[in-house]
Amino acid sequence: MIEEMRKYTSPLNIDYETKYGDEPRRDLIQFITVPPQRVLEIGCGAGATGAALKQKFHGVEYTGLESEENVADIARTRLDKVFTGSIEKVQLQSFGLSKEYFDIIICGDVLEHLYDPWKTLSLLHDYLKPKGVILLSIPNVQNINNIINLINGHWTYRENGLLDATHIRFFTLQEIVKMLSGTGYKLTQCKGVMDPKLQSDTWPKNFNFGNFEIKNMTQREAFNFSSFQYLIVAQKSVAQPGGA
Repeated sequence: MIEEMRKYTSPLNIDYETKYGDEPRRDLIQFITVPPQRVLEIGCGAGATGAALKQKFHGVEYTGLESEENVADIARTRLDKVFTGSIEKVQLQSFGLSKEYFDIIICGDVLEHLYDPWKTLSLLHDYLKPKGVILLSIPNVQNINNIINLINGHWTYRENGLLDATHIRFFTLQEIVKMLSGTGYKLTQCKGVMDPKLQSDTWPKNFNFGNFEIKNMTQREAFNFSSFQYLIVAQKSVAQPGGA
């Protein structure tokens, strides 16, 4: 687990239960402060995030991968290149993409829908420039609402949110860090999308939920329990573990 709390910055008040539609992922765009040359987005949807980034930084070459053909057709009106397919089924080199080509790769609410997100991260590692970064948003299964429901015997899948019925994999922050380090990345920034009702400037703090109570929590523990979702910036390491 990463020790430096400076990496865990102020929470964001975002309604994670609202599904992301054709709206740019400004929560991820905020991390991009230096104009990139080339960006790849996995699951680009209709291209709203790419269009917003190209408006912010003129001259960006933006490539998208989208599994739904009709949605990809819309994205093609906004982005420079859009390919159709699932990241777990396509061969990126078949699209003519070069390795070590992209400054930034974006995976917004993607990895939890994959059978093997570790393999996908390893694959994308090859397509990032040295010191390139990957931007991720990943739901947090350690959220206190999940824990309360589990204590009460519930693990109910829903149309969207933390237990979206299409989620295949579930992660805590510690497991996210392990996944990144194991596939050749170093976490450099992390923000939590938090429930405002659980926020406090006073730590440690007790959370009382009636039939159980969590006492004397550290700031990091409160951060982990309160976050619905993590927004992650991770930098490509020089090489993947094992010299890949």
